[in-house]
Amino acid sequence: MGGRLVEFNHIHTHQDENWTCGRSMAFDDQELIHCEARDPDEEDACRRCAEQLLGYFGEAMRVH
Repeated sequence: MGGRLVEFNHIHTHQDENWTCGRSMAFDDQELIHCEARDPDEEDACRRCAEQLLGYFGEAMRVH
């Protein structure tokens, strides 16, 4: 049985007037990559974090 790439963790935190979005991708429960972005706007922080993942994996990947 083959492994699969999954979003392992996706969290948002708010501190010092900035939102931080952190995402981890894992393969068979082993973290491969961790991306993080900060912005005063929560949605912009999340979008920028997703763009980092797309930079590694390409547009074919669906990131929410």
